[in-house]
Amino acid sequence: MVTTTLTCPSCGAHTLDVRDYDSMMVLKADSALFTLCCPHCSKAVSSIRAIPDELKDEVRFAAIELDAGMGRDA
Repeated sequence: MVTTTLTCPSCGAHTLDVRDYDSMMVLKADSALFTLCCPHCSKAVSSIRAIPDELKDEVRFAAIELDAGMGRDA
């Protein structure tokens, strides 16, 4: 199972969930750079993580919409 939580390096909050991202930059078919705002201290937190299964359809449809490589059949 993919770990979806992050720890804020500024305040130590450990309940940040990448599924609540502010931005996501897909790096490979299975990983992305997620950025979100810590709800406790308002600092931006970024981390490269595996893309959770719950977001894979969203990524696939965005790739198709943008005509990116991940949206095409091989």
